[in-house]
Amino acid sequence: MTGLDRITERILADAKEKARVILEEAQNDCRKAANDYAERAESIRDEIAERAMREGEDMIARARSSAAMTRRNILHAAKADILDETFAAAKAEICDTDYGKYRELLVALLSCALLEQAKNEQESIRFGDEVAAFDTFEVLLNETDRARFGQSIIEGARRVTERRIGTERVEKLRLSDTCADIEGGLILRYGDVETNCSITVLLNEMRRELEGRISAILFD
Repeated sequence: MTGLDRITERILADAKEKARVILEEAQNDCRKAANDYAERAESIRDEIAERAMREGEDMIARARSSAAMTRRNILHAAKADILDETFAAAKAEICDTDYGKYRELLVALLSCALLEQAKNEQESIRFGDEVAAFDTFEVLLNETDRARFGQSIIEGARRVTERRIGTERVEKLRLSDTCADIEGGLILRYGDVETNCSITVLLNEMRRELEGRISAILFD
């Protein structure tokens, strides 16, 4: 073997050794990188799983809350419908009651409205407020009630209230030629003021006061 061959062989041997070392280092780096990426991937997977679980729990909680709210709304609407039907039935029963009792109710409503107006007027005078004088206290009924009762309501209220508010005031009470667009009850008009004593208004006021108690009876 010549000297040139030995030099060539040595160069090749060194190159192979260096290549082996580089390859081994590269393989080690690859294994390390693979391990690092595996650990990172596992960490990412755990984070994703945990986040997904949290989001799933939040979605379930929101769904339950929404379902509960929907249930409450449905129950509330159903209760409101039942109360509407209850008061509608009460209105119908009042308006359809027999002649005598319904007439007495109208007389009582008109009498109360007159007494309340006189009371308010006296209070205003007592406090030194200016009080308007009215020539007429006009009573409006719906078309059916006006035809059924008419002047008898005026006469009945006059008899009930004359001693308390005076003859002069009750003589100003008149049945209006105009019919009111109400289902039942009446309207007392004096000047620019109207006292609405319709059955609808009265039942609405009663509903605000009694709805809790009625709900307890119906739904307890």
